[in-house]
Amino acid sequence: MKTAIAIFVVFLVFTFAPATTTACPVCFGAQDSPMTAGMNMAILSMLGIVGFVLSGFVGFFLFVRRRYKRHQRMMSESAFVHEDGSLNVKNEKGVMEWNSI
Repeated sequence: MKTAIAIFVVFLVFTFAPATTTACPVCFGAQDSPMTAGMNMAILSMLGIVGFVLSGFVGFFLFVRRRYKRHQRMMSESAFVHEDGSLNVKNEKGVMEWNSI
């Protein structure tokens, strides 16, 4: 019960004292303030860094996907299944047979 009363008192204080609950001077202040311009540049810099890191992750996964597709294409061109079910691979030195797994 004491917790509910404390929450209600805090709610009343914030409701009837809106001057203390307004935004900070940077956010609430003038649009042409140098502090506001600096804050905007800081936000843009942080967004740029996050975007750069995320694009690095995307680039890495695209690289892995392209490498997998190239390897899959290479294996499909050089490997075939023989009539007895064994996997055969063509290479320059002859045919190498792999036992079926």
